[in-house]
Amino acid sequence: MPDRLLDAPPVHVRIVRHFERRPWLGDTLFKVIPLLLLSALFWVVSPGLSPSPYSTGMFGTSVLLPAMVVLEFLAIAPLALSRIRPGLAAGIIAFAALCQMLAMYGPGFSAISVPLVVYACAKYGTRSVSLTYLVTGLIGAVLLGLLVVASAGGLTGAPAGGDWGAALFIAALFTGFSAAVVLSAWLFGDLAGRRRREREAIKEKNVLLERERDQEARLAADAERMRIAREMHDIVSHSMGVMIAQADGGRYVLDQDPGRAGEAFETIGDTGRQALTELRRMLGVLREEGTLKKRPAPGVGDIPRLVDDVRASGLEVELNIAQESLPPLGEGVELALYRIIQEALTNTLKHGGPEAKAYVWLGTDYRAGELALEISDTGRGAAARNDGAGSGLLGMAERARLYGGSLNAKAKGEESLESGFSVEARFPLERVRPHRRGR
Repeated sequence: MPDRLLDAPPVHVRIVRHFERRPWLGDTLFKVIPLLLLSALFWVVSPGLSPSPYSTGMFGTSVLLPAMVVLEFLAIAPLALSRIRPGLAAGIIAFAALCQMLAMYGPGFSAISVPLVVYACAKYGTRSVSLTYLVTGLIGAVLLGLLVVASAGGLTGAPAGGDWGAALFIAALFTGFSAAVVLSAWLFGDLAGRRRREREAIKEKNVLLERERDQEARLAADAERMRIAREMHDIVSHSMGVMIAQADGGRYVLDQDPGRAGEAFETIGDTGRQALTELRRMLGVLREEGTLKKRPAPGVGDIPRLVDDVRASGLEVELNIAQESLPPLGEGVELALYRIIQEALTNTLKHGGPEAKAYVWLGTDYRAGELALEISDTGRGAAARNDGAGSGLLGMAERARLYGGSLNAKAKGEESLESGFSVEARFPLERVRPHRRGR
């Protein structure tokens, strides 16, 4: 059997959905036509009688019969619009019922339309429409009671036997019963309307939540792509800088000192393998999200090993970490510190020149309430040749801003006699501590 037929809803469900999409059709078939048939059946069975059980009309049946047929139709047919335009339908029905009562000739079976349209106004109409036709229905109930009293004794006479008490009692019964029916219809309609509005609000909220979830997923994917791009840039930039420095040094000492040349080439191989391993790890995360066990990201504890790798490339680096002053750091902050130091030292390797020295200091500035990181060198500074890449400093600044920090990078030599380059990153202490998970 085709999948299309297996997924199709049952016939009765499709029929219900068809009528839900066309409310006028269901109201016409199940409200208007049955009431019109009842009225027509009464006219056929009792052609000489009024549809009203208590009046023969103030001008006689033969005179008012055509007009009453029209009014009976007007009091029933608007039910087809009761869910689409409840206010309009209720207004037409109220006008037709008033005309019937003023003519002392009804209403007949069309009286059933009144609670139906009051229910529709309360459920589908606005609050003003709902309350307006509730009051209109209650006024109609009072008029119906007065009509009973008037019809009991004619227009000017007294009730049969002069028993006004009995007539008033019957009128009160008619008024109370009609008012109770109208009020009950309004209450049920108001409750149904509240449930309908709550369901619509829930549906709208679900749509907004789904839209927000999709947007958050897209933002998370974009953030992950940016993170991976920064990681790949830092890995490739640092590794290639070290490899290029080692290759240049090995070429110069190849003839004079083959041992040092071998060490340089060994460092090139180790750096390349390490970079390849980290790239494979990140690409594996992209391919097998949720299944690949990632090794911990590098942090403050890995900075000495990073500095040793840079020293092996020929750059003299002085490292000073005030470990006792460091607060507990989150994993992301440690990674940001590691990458900023890695990028700054890589820039020194590429642009600082052969005589450059680098200094790294990491600690806490208690007066400013900040975690401070400073990397400086004695290289060419402003005289260094720009390679046009330009994304290293931007990546460092983005990492600092990610944790509420700031980064200031400045080349010396333009405004002072000193040369070199300095990078200073600052992080607020309240943003660097690890987040605690709620219990």
